[in-house]
Amino acid sequence: MNDPALLGREHRCHHGHGWFWLLAVIFTVAAVGSLVLVVVDLLIGRAAEGDLFIAFLNALAAVVLWREVSNQART
Repeated sequence: MNDPALLGREHRCHHGHGWFWLLAVIFTVAAVGSLVLVVVDLLIGRAAEGDLFIAFLNALAAVVLWREVSNQART
């Protein structure tokens, strides 16, 4: 069995990097989809506040995750 303390730093960072990258892509797609729903709501005359709030939360999560991916890629 491999001791995680003995593994190189590159191995540990690369392992977590994949999950953050996947989550960043998922939240980016969710943010774009939410913005599409906001546009559709505005076109058909419905209130868009709820969808706009969800789009903001998805975009915020995507930005935080992309920054984490960027930070991990630099190390």
